[in-house]
Amino acid sequence: MKVKTMALAAGVCTPLILSGSASGGFVGITTTSKPNDFGLLVVNVYAVFDRPGEDSMISVAGTPMNPLHIVVENGTFYNSAFGNDRAPDPALIDVYPSLAFDTFVSIGKKVSTGDTLIITPGFPVGITGSSLWMDMAGWALFPNSPQGNPFDPANSFPGNGQILIAQFSTADGTAIHGTLRIRGMSNGIEFVSIESFFQVPGPGAYALFGLAGLLRVRRRRRQPPKVQPRHTSSPRSP
Repeated sequence: MKVKTMALAAGVCTPLILSGSASGGFVGITTTSKPNDFGLLVVNVYAVFDRPGEDSMISVAGTPMNPLHIVVENGTFYNSAFGNDRAPDPALIDVYPSLAFDTFVSIGKKVSTGDTLIITPGFPVGITGSSLWMDMAGWALFPNSPQGNPFDPANSFPGNGQILIAQFSTADGTAIHGTLRIRGMSNGIEFVSIESFFQVPGPGAYALFGLAGLLRVRRRRRQPPKVQPRHTSSPRSP
């Protein structure tokens, strides 16, 4: 079993191996901060493999011995009113662009088209608040599902040995971090690995957060002042 991997990123993907070695073709997890125009910290979490034709993802979950725990520091998860726990509908993204940056879980899909993900009983309805904690739930695919192949860009995003397993976002938090249990196959052998990550905004993202706040202030300042009704008095009689 691989013990832990932490990804520290500031706008770029920077994995740091804490201890242990990879299981089979599984290398670890990595994260990236997804740029956007909505002032959100958006973290994409990927599982990374290095053996084409041998590797596949099966599930991400928490168990009593190894609970899944994702935390937003100083804020809460961002949830679009038009999204849910799964990858978003591409038709809705065209109408509501911020939906592309919603919080959702996945294995190999960034949109709902062709998605066969199974979300297990016990998974919360809506990822809300500042913490996602599970010890008997998660999300999974059937074994050998094309969607779980990290080297199949036709069925699994991005298909270059990395495979998307979650997107977590926040409008007010300063960092997102967590620990999760990865289960997969490599050359016919099942593996389980406990992984951790920590992501903060990069310098560009911080600038964007400041710009979004500045725009909100300017919008408030540009509102026309309220005009007070003028009271006139009738002329006094001589």
